[in-house]
Amino acid sequence: MERRRHARIFLKAYGLNQSCRVHMDGTDRIAQIIDISPGGSRMLLADGNAMPAQGVRGTLVRGENFQLAYLRDVAYTVAWVNGSEFGASFDVDLDASVSGLQADLADLAG
Repeated sequence: MERRRHARIFLKAYGLNQSCRVHMDGTDRIAQIIDISPGGSRMLLADGNAMPAQGVRGTLVRGENFQLAYLRDVAYTVAWVNGSEFGASFDVDLDASVSGLQADLADLAG
């Protein structure tokens, strides 16, 4: 059963490979954003370190190779972990609609 409140936007569909800095468990790490919606994101941690546990709180600090004002200091909770991917459920929805996210990603893609 689908529990998401928002449609997901797959960055690969825009030809994007966007990384962000996340802070959790007292450490900053670099994560690749796989998909995003106003309510959360699926991210890949490929640094070989331990994966966070479900329920861990974190912050999406900022984009590494891109900048979007509403993707700064976004608090989240790890909703699930599968291999080297995890789902981040944002504490507060982003200040962007799905169509707004799509437009911003299209601009990033050029």
